[in-house]
Amino acid sequence: MNLGKSILFVGLVFATCSSALYAQSSNVKKAKTNIVKFEGLKNTGALDLIKPSLTAAQEAIDLAVVHEKTKEDAEAWTYYSLVYANLAKLDSSADAATKAEAGLKKAKELDVEKKHAENLDIAGQTLGQFKFNQAVKAWDSQNYKLAYNEFNGALTYLPGDTTLTFYAGLAAYHNKDYDNAIAKYKELVPLKDYSSHKSIMLNLPRIYNEKGDTEAALAAAKEAVAAYPNDNEAAVLNIELNLIAGKEAEVIKDIQSQVEKDPQNKNLLYYLGLAYGSSGDNVKALEAYQKVLAIDPNHKEANNNSAVVIMNTGRDELLTLNEDKTISTPDYNKKVAELKGKIGKALPFLIKATELDPTNVDAFKNLKNYYDFVEDEAKSAETQAKMDAIKQ
Repeated sequence: MNLGKSILFVGLVFATCSSALYAQSSNVKKAKTNIVKFEGLKNTGALDLIKPSLTAAQEAIDLAVVHEKTKEDAEAWTYYSLVYANLAKLDSSADAATKAEAGLKKAKELDVEKKHAENLDIAGQTLGQFKFNQAVKAWDSQNYKLAYNEFNGALTYLPGDTTLTFYAGLAAYHNKDYDNAIAKYKELVPLKDYSSHKSIMLNLPRIYNEKGDTEAALAAAKEAVAAYPNDNEAAVLNIELNLIAGKEAEVIKDIQSQVEKDPQNKNLLYYLGLAYGSSGDNVKALEAYQKVLAIDPNHKEANNNSAVVIMNTGRDELLTLNEDKTISTPDYNKKVAELKGKIGKALPFLIKATELDPTNVDAFKNLKNYYDFVEDEAKSAETQAKMDAIKQ
């Protein structure tokens, strides 16, 4: 956050009051003198040095804003807001912050000629700092709802601050307040030079996805790829969200493009297998899964899916064979035997899948289906027993 503007305060304090008002209000003058002392000492960090000046300013300005001659004076309320904003920040006082906000509002209403605009800006910045500090405390205690409210409140006084906007969005996300998280992040999307811009572009699709808005997630992922066309993370995120959305066939070319850049990336090859399988190309799906296993023989999903592709291909051939009413019994038996040989290629993957995940009932079910097809009753019964044991 850029909070440097507060250093203007000391140079401005004497420029906003006429001699007539000084004569009318010694309390305003006293408050001003002490707040100047406070500003001069506050960078020392020594509370025993700086607090007395602020306390003296508080006592004087409290009298000024109820005095008949100054209770409607813009300058008095300006210093009231400055004093209480600093008290809020120094003491972490919500009560002082409330008074500062009320004073700021009153001063702005009275200052029709904008004579105190810069000092009022500084009071607002100080309130923004206070709310930022409160937000950080809430964040550290994992009270993300309060953290969002405080970060967002700080933005009232420090509008457009990218750090506040980012953390407000992040706090909202952690609180599962997806709408506010999205709203804050979208404010940062046009700011390509923002240091966390890529993070924003990548997180937006994920937030939409967690919210359950699939179409918005896909649109945001597409925008991320457009913003960062050569970024692998953006490309993979777009692929993953399309796979989740059931649009596997639509991203085959995108996956292929990424595989060409990183041919040893087992995750991309696995995604390619999923995409080909969903598009009905079992040959290329199996080929992709086999490339995964060449890199990582213990990849559970690739082992299981390799087996499933082989068995489903055999099942489809068997269905076609059964519908052929013209085939003779000898030829039928011959082709069934050939099918058993083809499906037999699935067995190593089926066994490996159960070894890698010994509590996965589906893996054992696939293995049992294989044994049933090849009519191995003993192995089928053994596998069924293992399934029963898992369910208990």
